[in-house]
Amino acid sequence: MKSYIKYKNRYNFPILIFLLGFAASLVSCSTTKYVGENEYLLQQVVVKTDDKSISTSELKRNIKQKPNLKILGAWRFHLGLYNLSGRNGKKGINKWLRRIGEEPVIYDDFQTQRSIKQLKIFLQKKGYYDAEIMDTVVYRKKKAKVYYTIKAHEPYRYQKIYNQVGDLPENFLSSSQKKSELVDSNLIRKYIVSDTIHSAIKKNEKVDSDLLSSERNRIAKMLKNKGYFNFSREYIHFMMDSTSKDHHMDVFVGVKEPVDERVKKKYKINDICIFTDYDPKQMLMNDSIYLSQLDTMTFEGVKFIYRNKMKLTPNILLSTIQLHKGDLYQLKKVEETYTRLQSLNQFKFLNVKFQEEESEGEFGKLNCILQLTPYNKQFYSVELEGTNSSGNIGFSGNLNYQHRNLFKGAEVLDVQLSLSKETIKSNDQSNFNSSEYGIKAKMSIPKFMLPFFSAEKFRKTYYPKTTFSLSYNYQERPDYTRTIVDASFGYLWKSSKYIQHTFNLLELNFVDVKNLSSNFFASLKNLYIRNSFSDHVIATSRYSFTYNDQNMKAARNFTYFRFNFETAGNTLNLYNSLRGQKKKLDINSEGEVEGKYHQLFGIRYAQYLKADVEYRFKYYMNRANSLVYRVFFGMGYPYGNLDVLPFEKSYFSGGSNGIRAWQVRSLGPGSYDGGTSNYPNNTADLKIEANIEYRFKLLGALEGALFLDAGNIWSISEKDDRPGADFEFDRFYKEIALGSGFGVRADLKFILFRLDLGLKLRDPSLTEGERWIIKERPFKFSQFVYNIGIGYPF
Repeated sequence: MKSYIKYKNRYNFPILIFLLGFAASLVSCSTTKYVGENEYLLQQVVVKTDDKSISTSELKRNIKQKPNLKILGAWRFHLGLYNLSGRNGKKGINKWLRRIGEEPVIYDDFQTQRSIKQLKIFLQKKGYYDAEIMDTVVYRKKKAKVYYTIKAHEPYRYQKIYNQVGDLPENFLSSSQKKSELVDSNLIRKYIVSDTIHSAIKKNEKVDSDLLSSERNRIAKMLKNKGYFNFSREYIHFMMDSTSKDHHMDVFVGVKEPVDERVKKKYKINDICIFTDYDPKQMLMNDSIYLSQLDTMTFEGVKFIYRNKMKLTPNILLSTIQLHKGDLYQLKKVEETYTRLQSLNQFKFLNVKFQEEESEGEFGKLNCILQLTPYNKQFYSVELEGTNSSGNIGFSGNLNYQHRNLFKGAEVLDVQLSLSKETIKSNDQSNFNSSEYGIKAKMSIPKFMLPFFSAEKFRKTYYPKTTFSLSYNYQERPDYTRTIVDASFGYLWKSSKYIQHTFNLLELNFVDVKNLSSNFFASLKNLYIRNSFSDHVIATSRYSFTYNDQNMKAARNFTYFRFNFETAGNTLNLYNSLRGQKKKLDINSEGEVEGKYHQLFGIRYAQYLKADVEYRFKYYMNRANSLVYRVFFGMGYPYGNLDVLPFEKSYFSGGSNGIRAWQVRSLGPGSYDGGTSNYPNNTADLKIEANIEYRFKLLGALEGALFLDAGNIWSISEKDDRPGADFEFDRFYKEIALGSGFGVRADLKFILFRLDLGLKLRDPSLTEGERWIIKERPFKFSQFVYNIGIGYPF
């Protein structure tokens, strides 16, 4: 009952009235204030179709006149800002309001007729040649609603697909058309016929001009990968016949006879020249003077042009580029060369171009020129960040140093010095300070360094990098001090444009916990939690799979998926067992033997399995609105040598990137109520979390957000005897915490500042009948948990 009573606070009406009044003032402004006589504000556009297979969102993209932007589904906030301006648009405040706001969209019948034409074109492109479109405009109180009703009728579908002139029915092509087509005996025709399994045009599929366009691109790319350097999509065309076929079409994939014979010729790579210090600015200003200042050398038949001295060893570049003298020209090899050169992280500009060389015979010759403009070799930056998580005020700073090409082999060394200080408010409202210092060094080498194995095919296919890292971190709190030393060795590679793999073959963590305060140690009443704060070693192997199709330069939907798996202590345990090493006795504070364990360098090591999955999806609604979803599930299973997950490997909830209505590490596990502990450190073995966030543009760089967070953590170990902390299938869903709130963000392009205010809706630490606290709790601003952060929460 004590936990429930804390929500019984008095009302704070002034803030509530102010917020409601401010919202009402904007809403109450007449949306038709600047709509003239005999004009109508375009209030709504509705598109209806009787064919559910046609995407309504795609249809709406063809509407030429759209209403003013809405946020929160109904609020025309930007129009409201515009309407707040006075009649004199030249005055400073009025001019500013009109600039940040949005001018009212006045209904225009001409735009409606344009929309109908555009819709017809779109439907015909999708095979609906008989579609009918009717428009209806409803006028009411100086506002207009436009309805587009579409009767799609039966679409046209592909029936027979021809790829060779000789297979065509009589009179499909005229005599002049036949003459303009590439003959069936040509190799280009044979390649197209042999690759029909990959064709985007399928029998009985709806006629779709977008698919035809993608088919042209596919054929052109396929032929470029066969050596046809000069071939382009313009030589591919399609002819269709729907005569007496009842909504079906026969289609012929045509190839025009090129005027230039070089189009039908295959090419091979001839000479290769690499500019390792290419300066496009000086090249444009005076190419002769610039070139005279460069030196030249030849290595393994490739010419290198550089200034003063070679910054990269030639072997690195030769193993990176996929173009070699004598090879058949292939577009995919050119694309792979771009990708691999970019992955070296050495060049801010790169270009691959080809020059034809006159030649006789079956194959043409291409001289390949690579123009590479390097980054500055050394780079440093300073990052300062203020933090405020639920009243915990602090700052952190990082000094970052990067050296590209440390040993002339495209090695990238990153060194980071970090410092953070935070004043933390405990549950008894007293303050205490927390400090953290650290240094981390990481080196990435563009080679696959695997002991005892060459894995040559894997290396050539995925071009993996080998990474080494070493870090030292010192944490000082009133309740304890902790030192963490971490060393790792692993690999990083990409198997496609969007998929990345990380495999740390070995990761060693040495954790030393000292100066445990008597108050803090007493607050850890559970032996299971006490053990997680003991000295330990973690020897881990970890694999991570990430899929991310986000394009930072384009506003569109994106999907993010990450899977992590790690195992710790198993190799060490097997090694100790084979050696027959004796185990140490695990004796508790009462002198009782709890178990036995092995040591590494005199320190007990952890043994566990751990896996987690995270999925995010962003739905782009329009330029002012988007929805982001996130789901997370993770579980760690401790066993053997240390029957508890180490503190730094355990799951926690709450904070600015989790359930934002709870302070960090203060939620859970399960229905466990930690009481009035001054040091919230709630951790457990299993975590389930789900978030949904609605983001909307306000004015300028300001954005708003509404969010709903749900989830909790649970323990799966039998040795954790905290009441209600364990995970049970018939109970866990009743222990889901629920929090909601709103946020404000300032997007400065190079950085995004975030303030989120979270409010508890459902608290699992209360008794079952009292967990929905939103009904009983009065509004008070102090009930909000506020977090300041950098970047989006997910």
